[in-house]
Amino acid sequence: MTDHAAELIREGLALDPDQRAIVANTLLDSIHAGQASSEVADAWHAEAAERLCEIRAGAVEAVDADEHYARLRASITRSS
Repeated sequence: MTDHAAELIREGLALDPDQRAIVANTLLDSIHAGQASSEVADAWHAEAAERLCEIRAGAVEAVDADEHYARLRASITRSS
């Protein structure tokens, strides 16, 4: 790794999580720039962006995955 790349990584890690995600996605997209973007990938990107906006706006509440699955298991047990 070059010194320049190492410096970019250090600076990237100093960004807040949202900014790091933007940088990471932009870099990953640049790697795959030569490939045609599929409709499915575009739909998932749009869905993820919409869900993030809903969370930031307070329209929905994020739930930890482990907590969600525990609730789901409990509801299945109660209905059995």
